[in-house]
Amino acid sequence: MPEQSRRPRRLVQTLCRAHEVGQLVRVRCINCNITRHYLPGDLARLVGDIPFWDVARHMRCERCRRRELDVDILLPSALEGMKIRVRRLVEIRMVRRVIWRDDS
Repeated sequence: MPEQSRRPRRLVQTLCRAHEVGQLVRVRCINCNITRHYLPGDLARLVGDIPFWDVARHMRCERCRRRELDVDILLPSALEGMKIRVRRLVEIRMVRRVIWRDDS
């Protein structure tokens, strides 16, 4: 019988699965220490159904514009849920811009 791996197995927690359970995604900027909470369903509409730890690749801090983010997932209790401010997705806009190339 083959030997079992000693590395802990990481349960794949995708954004859609986290939304079904009622969890929140907490994103904290390491540089300026600002924390935001998002609904996983809103993030899934933006970046697709990816594991929650890959969300940091698709985001940057609004304050310092850096990509040094710490992403965590949490299931708040009813009391904690009342205190947390959740940022909601209002709309997604597609912006068309003209990009000129100077052929010299």
